Amino acid sequence: MANKTKEECDEIIKSGVCHFTVGEDLGLRLMEIAQEHLTEGNNPVKALKTITESLMGCPTDLAIKILKGEMVLPVDVDTQEVICQDRIPVVHDRFPKVDPLWWIKRRKDNIEYHGENLITGFKELQRQIRLNNRHISIDIPYEDVFKFVSGTDENMLDYLRDNSYEVDAIANLIETTKKYIEFSMSIISTMDWMLKTFDEFADSKIFVEYNGMKGDCSQTLTDVMVVMQETLNFNFKFDDLVEDDNVTKYIESAREIDAIVQKGIEPVDIMNNYSAGWLSPDGVYYGLNGEISNMIHIQIAEALQDKGIVPSKPDDEEGVEINPDSWLEEHGWVKIHQDSINFGGCLNYKFGKKNINITNVQAKMIYEYISIYYNGIVVLGWKRQRVSATKFNDLVNVNPEYLNKEYFEF
Repeated sequence: MANKTKEECDEIIKSGVCHFTVGEDLGLRLMEIAQEHLTEGNNPVKALKTITESLMGCPTDLAIKILKGEMVLPVDVDTQEVICQDRIPVVHDRFPKVDPLWWIKRRKDNIEYHGENLITGFKELQRQIRLNNRHISIDIPYEDVFKFVSGTDENMLDYLRDNSYEVDAIANLIETTKKYIEFSMSIISTMDWMLKTFDEFADSKIFVEYNGMKGDCSQTLTDVMVVMQETLNFNFKFDDLVEDDNVTKYIESAREIDAIVQKGIEPVDIMNNYSAGWLSPDGVYYGLNGEISNMIHIQIAEALQDKGIVPSKPDDEEGVEINPDSWLEEHGWVKIHQDSINFGGCLNYKFGKKNINITNVQAKMIYEYISIYYNGIVVLGWKRQRVSATKFNDLVNVNPEYLNKEYFEF
């Protein structure tokens, strides 16, 4: 509608018909948006949907190549068609491209850098607590104290936050740590998706190296949580210092999870509706309650390794530590988070190993659990596709290969 006169625009409005043309940068912008969802938003599902829902009929395999930038989307302005073709060096340099090796390495460095700063912050807070004999000295005007005592001023805690550097610093440290853990968890999830999806990681040595980087990120998060829990164990009640109810829930969950893990994790009844857990091929369930930022699955996996259920090192590779989260997936354990079900045993072929299907025992337990707590609707795989628990159970028993390909494979 560019360069139209007022009269021409009025006629278009009256007719109710308006024609738009496709610009030559449409495909370029589509790729940029999709890649931003992946590398900045840490949302592979949204990234792929940006492509598949914009290019009707585009299969997932092709969308992955477009998302990565192996294939590009130039536009034929004359025919108004978006063309999908292999990237040609120099010719298609203006189209964006994802380098998963560089992205994982950079994100790992960022997670470790900010994690070390948070650990330093908690260590300094611990030093101040010991130095000041667990007390904070604050100057409060007599007038404000009289108002508070007489019941005419209910904002004493707000006053403490506004006028005490120590109180404000503690609240900010806890809130910042929670946001750091949540964001880092989304990054680790995207790393996991890349490791299972992109061709660079088909080489076993490269996969081991970069899967190790993912493990380093998880370890950094664990270290941050440990020092945070050490600080909380000084018997302070931090709840009154933080207004965000989600932060309070996170802290309470961290304490409860730490107590269970320290004691030694034990099997639980899946029908008790835990926040998240791992279900073994023979139907043994290990679950914990908590917020997603509490890294529940990682903590359970590490606790299972501490317990000896997950080995620490492979028999044929001395000095190489096993990532417990990856080991559980490889050996057919199902990852459950509320109504969401994920399964990695069907991806073993990518690493030269035999695929594993969900067992009938696992399917029956998931069916019963989902039927009672989530109205019989289960959310499957990284695509988060909603299907009935009955259909899920039937596919496990009748056509597990279709179930894997349609819902769990990357």
